[in-house]
Amino acid sequence: MDTRTPPVCSRRAARPMSLLVRLVRHVFEAAALTAVLIVLSGTGRAWAVEPWPEIPLPPKADVQWVAQSMRVNGVPTRVMQFQSRSSRAQIVDYYRAYWTGAYPHKASVQPLGDATVVGQMHGPYLMNVKVQDAARGGSHGLISVARVLGSKADRDPGELPLIGGAQVISVVESDDPGKHSRELLIRAPQPPSSVAQFYEASLGNVGWRQLQGNDTPANPGGPTGRFMAFGRDGKEMQLSIVATPRVRGSVIVANLVTKDTGTDRD
Repeated sequence: MDTRTPPVCSRRAARPMSLLVRLVRHVFEAAALTAVLIVLSGTGRAWAVEPWPEIPLPPKADVQWVAQSMRVNGVPTRVMQFQSRSSRAQIVDYYRAYWTGAYPHKASVQPLGDATVVGQMHGPYLMNVKVQDAARGGSHGLISVARVLGSKADRDPGELPLIGGAQVISVVESDDPGKHSRELLIRAPQPPSSVAQFYEASLGNVGWRQLQGNDTPANPGGPTGRFMAFGRDGKEMQLSIVATPRVRGSVIVANLVTKDTGTDRD
């Protein structure tokens, strides 16, 4: 069984608008996953510190770390991504067999949009593999492990002020060498122009200096957007704002990067 540690692949970079548009399309999927994690973590059962479970790597696959130390809505999480020459069905069968034979309960297998998710509990940890079809009969996907039991849900916006009526969908914290990132996914009822004006004023009033600000033209038939960056005291706040499709409002991805930090917060 291959449990080699995959090469490290940093997940933090400036968000291209095309990626943000994909986030908008999947905002409700993210909210549903968040709800599952909160329900699972709300049992109140106390768990002693237990090592993270080892997950076998997919067959015929290249695997890279997305994040080795992150928190999703307060839940400690590790994520890898993979590309495999095996088909989606083969990957599903592989994990279903492995996670059923070694555990008292069968692995769960559920459809999620155009993907299939295989899951199993290991003590306080929830293990998931989300796999999709790829070219030439192969597959690609994500492998995640989350310490859901005994964790406290957290969707605090922190240093970011919220425009009226805004809702925090998810908070993702991660550590890379020398920096800590806290990324918020927010839904607001106002259009992007109003959201941008709010943050230019509110962040400026508390000492943030604007480093960058530009409109991003829409793709044909796609939403318009705006990217802004602010700096203060060795920190950088990056804001990407796009209109939500089919309904009035905006989706905001706000990433607060703090430099010169350690790399392990678990």
